[in-house]
Amino acid sequence: MFINQIELTNFRVYKGKNTLDFSVDQDSNITVIAGNNGFGKTSFLTSLVWALYGKLMVDVDDRYRQDISESGGYRRYCEKLMNRLSFSEAVDKTRVLEEEFTGVNHVQREHLQQEIDQVTSFSVALRFSNLMIPSVQCRELEVKRSYNVLNHKEKVEILIDGRPNELTKTAGPEIFINDFILPKEIAKFFFFDAEKIVSLAEINTAEEKRYLSQAYAEVLGIKKYTDLKASLEQMRFRIREKSAVKSDRSTLDKLIKKLEQNQKLVQLKSDRLEEISESLHGKRISSDRYQEQLIREGSAITLEEFKRLKEEKHILSGDLIKIRNRFNDLLELAPFAMLAGKMMEVKAQLELENSNSASALALLQSRYELVATAIKGAKGLETISETLTAEILSLVKNNLLPEQSQEVEMLLNFTPDQQQRFFVILEQLRNSYSKTFRSLMNDQKRLQSVFYTVNRNLIDAESKGRDPVIADLRKSKDRLDEEIRALESERENLTAAKSQMETESQTISRQVSELTKKVEVEDIDREKDITAERLIRKLDQFIQRLKVKKKGSLEKNIFTELNSLMHKSDFVSRVNVVIEGDLIDIELYDNQSRFIDKELLSKGEQQLYATALLKALVDESNISFPVFIDSPLQKFDKEHSRNIIREFYPNLSAQVVLFPLLEKELNSEEYGWMIDKVGSAYLIRQNNKYNSGFKCVPPDQLFVAYKDLEQHV
Repeated sequence: MFINQIELTNFRVYKGKNTLDFSVDQDSNITVIAGNNGFGKTSFLTSLVWALYGKLMVDVDDRYRQDISESGGYRRYCEKLMNRLSFSEAVDKTRVLEEEFTGVNHVQREHLQQEIDQVTSFSVALRFSNLMIPSVQCRELEVKRSYNVLNHKEKVEILIDGRPNELTKTAGPEIFINDFILPKEIAKFFFFDAEKIVSLAEINTAEEKRYLSQAYAEVLGIKKYTDLKASLEQMRFRIREKSAVKSDRSTLDKLIKKLEQNQKLVQLKSDRLEEISESLHGKRISSDRYQEQLIREGSAITLEEFKRLKEEKHILSGDLIKIRNRFNDLLELAPFAMLAGKMMEVKAQLELENSNSASALALLQSRYELVATAIKGAKGLETISETLTAEILSLVKNNLLPEQSQEVEMLLNFTPDQQQRFFVILEQLRNSYSKTFRSLMNDQKRLQSVFYTVNRNLIDAESKGRDPVIADLRKSKDRLDEEIRALESERENLTAAKSQMETESQTISRQVSELTKKVEVEDIDREKDITAERLIRKLDQFIQRLKVKKKGSLEKNIFTELNSLMHKSDFVSRVNVVIEGDLIDIELYDNQSRFIDKELLSKGEQQLYATALLKALVDESNISFPVFIDSPLQKFDKEHSRNIIREFYPNLSAQVVLFPLLEKELNSEEYGWMIDKVGSAYLIRQNNKYNSGFKCVPPDQLFVAYKDLEQHV
């Protein structure tokens, strides 16, 4: 069996459609897919497992079980499998397409729905050749699994030579893949991370051994015979149930009915536990969001800041009072400012009244007489005639003293103090009043704004506990937390009840088994029962012989592979495969027949042991399926790497796919050891974040292309 091609569409880091062709040449059976960490090697392996097994991938490897559990269930896990960029684009395009639904006919609506389904789905398609299916001609087989993140529907298509087949419909895709392509129980031996397979050397608990023993039994071909034996035992059970006497039949019917009810209840509780797990995941996320909002809405003010705000409010209040007082003073002058023309008339009147007052005239008269006396007695003016002197005195008198005939009406008659105050106000109105008024207005607005801000902060700080928004947020979070506690309590109760029912079912099963042994077999079915019993005994003997045969073959293969991989030729002198009932364990002994504790081996030695074990199991399985290996040379020194590259990987399977980290796990010299076995080579390049793709390169140009790609990153 070969995988010819894989097509990934919007799967994790692979945006859009990405196609990769594998080497199917048995002489050059290795395909190398290289890329830096984070570019998509692990995503590629995950796509293979998901495409084949879907929800059942939890049975392939514990890491998938853990990933699905941590995601909150398979549904949420699948949401994370879609490429992030494609998901964002799908959300936007879906919104646009849904808006077009209004006013369209049925055919157009169906076409739009198909477009929505297309953009909101991701898929992985595998194309196989050289696949043997009993009674069915098959040149090429395609398995395509797709998932729609909008309606959460998963679809599996299996086409034989491009068409659906009745066998795939009858068996169902999951059973068909498990029976005719690769059983999920042994898939871990064909898809593995070479760095993590050291876990095979660290199996300790009975549960781990039982789980691995089931996989060993499947690989070694033992399970098909144990399944056949179980089917015969079930047939004998049905015969004995049918042949039971009336009293025993009544008891048996009740027990079987009770057992069926328990099994249904256990399944219902399991389904409810899964629902609770998903619901808890969503509610915890919502609770965390409310907590973030509370933090953002809550006051982070300190006591010192609170005191400073109160002091600042007090100072601002005083400044506002001062400004208001100054503003009130200016308002008293406002009528005078509005009557500026009248003020100028009052000024003119005051000047007239001042110039014609009695005291003013007397003062001017005395000033005139002083000037006249000074002129007459001045030295140097003796030569001036009396006529000219008289004319000079007349001019001074006329200009200094008002004419006696000009009478001024006394309207204001201000005192000197009143006049002084009037002229001060007038000067203020003419020069600084408007500027002062505008300045006060601006200062008042600014102080009021600052005061409002400070006062609001104080009110917020004092009344956060009564804030309706915070109260509503707190109420919503408390409600969610209460629901979470209720769900957790329900989950605990369901888990306990489920465990109790499972224990009860086991007890009932034992009672049913004991009761069926006591019933009498009817004559008509006695021969069937005897034949089935004889076949079961023969199967027991055959299975025991098969286990012994496989034990010796597996011991020999593991020993051979270990010695071919390790440069310590006497490190392991004997391999012992222990088969006890359904348990299969593998023991190693050194050259002094001392037991080797696999947990005490170095990580490199553990990886060599696990690698040798996988090779032996693949050889024993007689299953022709490609082997995919991530991190193929981690923890190997140069000598071990040479053995692995030259002897192990080329002979592991007819088709081997390696995912090395160039220059770290595999350098150009080591690559040269396998170049003649490399049929195709690819580089995983990262176009941008969350967008990787494949670049096909000639196998002998892999490192040149890698260095060139690195220089252009």
